[in-house]
Amino acid sequence: MKKVVGILLVMFAVTGCKSLDSVRATKPVNIGGSDKSVNSFSSCVSGKWAGNGTPVTSLPLENGISILVPQAMGGYDVVLDVTENNGKTSYVLYERVPSMTSDSYEKTVLSCR
Repeated sequence: MKKVVGILLVMFAVTGCKSLDSVRATKPVNIGGSDKSVNSFSSCVSGKWAGNGTPVTSLPLENGISILVPQAMGGYDVVLDVTENNGKTSYVLYERVPSMTSDSYEKTVLSCR
């Protein structure tokens, strides 16, 4: 039993839980702007992601909101930061592993702009 627990702990350590900062440290998948307000744009995206059965959570940012798709083992798979600067809404979309993440996240962001 101890061996199984040890193996599980090693597997967890190897796969790791990607923190919010580590996902944001990756190259953005998409950067852009929207004519909508931060609230309208982020509501559109989070509503569509959640409507597809994706668990979605959010955190406030200084000038906006961060929409997060949690990873099953902790951390986040997808992060969308939506901010307002000088009356304009901008966004940055990050994915933990873009090659293994569905392109539906980016398509939703583009459709909500």
